[in-house]
Amino acid sequence: MASLIHQDGRYYAQFYDSEHTPSRTRIALKTSEKRTAQRLIARAEDAWALGDYDPWRHGREHELFGWEPGPEEDLSTLGKAIDSYLDSCSHLRPDTQRTYREVLRLFEDYVGSDQHVDRMRASRIVDWLDEGVPSDDLADATRRKYVKHLGYLFRYLVEKGAMEEDLSKQVALPKQVERPPKAMRETHQRKLLQRIQAHHQRHAGDGRYNEFHYLLLLIRLNPYMGLRAKELIHLRWQDRSDRRHAAVDLKGRTAQIVGGDGEFETKSGRRRVIPLPEEAIRLLRQARARRYKQCPFVYHHRGSKLKYSRLAHAFYRFRKQAGLPEWVNLHSTRHAYGTRLAEAGTPIKVISKFMGHSTTRVTEQYMHVAPEQGHHYVNEAF
Repeated sequence: MASLIHQDGRYYAQFYDSEHTPSRTRIALKTSEKRTAQRLIARAEDAWALGDYDPWRHGREHELFGWEPGPEEDLSTLGKAIDSYLDSCSHLRPDTQRTYREVLRLFEDYVGSDQHVDRMRASRIVDWLDEGVPSDDLADATRRKYVKHLGYLFRYLVEKGAMEEDLSKQVALPKQVERPPKAMRETHQRKLLQRIQAHHQRHAGDGRYNEFHYLLLLIRLNPYMGLRAKELIHLRWQDRSDRRHAAVDLKGRTAQIVGGDGEFETKSGRRRVIPLPEEAIRLLRQARARRYKQCPFVYHHRGSKLKYSRLAHAFYRFRKQAGLPEWVNLHSTRHAYGTRLAEAGTPIKVISKFMGHSTTRVTEQYMHVAPEQGHHYVNEAF
């Protein structure tokens, strides 16, 4: 089945098939009308089920939907190829598009926009990494990132017939050293909470008491939920009549994380339901009891949805006051959740599902922090 995605005022059909790589693909439905989009996606699903349409192959949507095929693109030079590729990425998240654009434009500035793509060699990529990138000492992780993004462009051009092969595969890269995620621990948590509470006490009489209530709640609560920053600031109290938003269901003792409602989209693009432990329910009930004028958001600032910039700045401020290392950040509260589950021997697929990872390869990083759990399975087997 396909799902209907609404993003930036336009509709897309997203298909999933575990047998394909990547397992998900989107096609633009070229409409902002929901009813039209629903008719088009139904037609696409029928054609896919009958084997008459493969959404992983580009260029046939005009046959399926009756559109006139566009003129053949000129992908002969690097500048034109990058423009075309970035246009094809318009359905992706703005942050993702920005990263692609920054990396590819850096490469274009070094090689030249008039460089013919069919005459390009892998040695130009190596020269760019060694000489053309504005950094004296490019980190290994950054080199891998840059080559990976070039690979996306080259595979697009191979698919379009403008290149014969993906040149990024010929670039030797340093192997990635696996490091366990750095999770916030109880000592870090305690120091941060003490600093915030001390600030509130100092300002008890000047109207700024409990100014950072949202940060107190986040530091206590997110190690029990493992949400990403964007999911945190969109989290609401459950409204039975509205299932489109990320929300906490205290009665069901769960949190539903769902995107695609026009506000934001989950990183994997999928809905997930997180069971909440008793301590999380207790903290949430306390927060609900102090709810500000029926504000729908769990984390808010004076009744309005919390801005990420405000949240990040507040966290940085108190981390600095507490003298904690820089790696203690908002994401380390999410790592605390994954680490705790791994240490308890939770199966990797369960951790992956609760954290919303696209594959269990992402989740494997948490298994390194709890190698002793392997003894349990070995002892059971033998």
